Amino acid sequence: MGEPIRGQRNLKQPYRKKGFQTPYSMAGDAVDANPPPPSSYSTTTHVATSAHREGLTSPVQQRPVRSRFGDRSALMRYNNLITPWHLYPKADSANIIERQKLSVGTVADGSTADIFAVYLTDSGASQTGASVAVAGRPNLEFWRIKKFGHAELNGVAGITYQILIDGQIALAWDDFQLSPSSPYNQLFEFENPLVVKESIIFRVVNNSGGAYDFSGAGNAVDGIFTGWTEQYVASSDTDHTDITMPA
Repeated sequence: MGEPIRGQRNLKQPYRKKGFQTPYSMAGDAVDANPPPPSSYSTTTHVATSAHREGLTSPVQQRPVRSRFGDRSALMRYNNLITPWHLYPKADSANIIERQKLSVGTVADGSTADIFAVYLTDSGASQTGASVAVAGRPNLEFWRIKKFGHAELNGVAGITYQILIDGQIALAWDDFQLSPSSPYNQLFEFENPLVVKESIIFRVVNNSGGAYDFSGAGNAVDGIFTGWTEQYVASSDTDHTDITMPA
């Protein structure tokens, strides 16, 4: 005598099902579990493309990067020959954030005052005085400055703001705020980041006709810049152009 519920077991239990069985697999043999990306072949609506275009840029311009955490080149999906490294940090870059506030002292008419003055060394940055003569000369590292912001001198006209890079005026403007010093998303952004090899200084020139007291109420001035570091490898960097001032 057969078991009264054998028929139900055959239908419901795994490995004993007898219902809905066919000699064919549910997935056809023509189905590829790992299909190629649509960009790799042409159809009636688009043409095949490739993210890798070898030979467009000379390998001489590609500077190798020394990784501090082992070889990660196997994980990189971008094309090293045409990647615009000058627009964003490399894999081993370090962040640069400098913000200074000048709230003491005065600047006489016809004189200058440095809101911040930073000089590069091989081991980082050093905050020093206003003299460009003490600028460092790092052998292994340079900076790219992407964003900048500052405060205006309070209630006076005839003020010139300057950014000096490596001892030379890279950018200057009169009597307006280039960009606020906060929040971060409102900082002025350079389309092609500034390249700093020795020093960067944010300076104000007072041509207002009188002295300006930074210690007065609401008279403090601050400045900020952000960017990243990069390293030279065996040769000088040649993939950038600095800002040039008209004669």
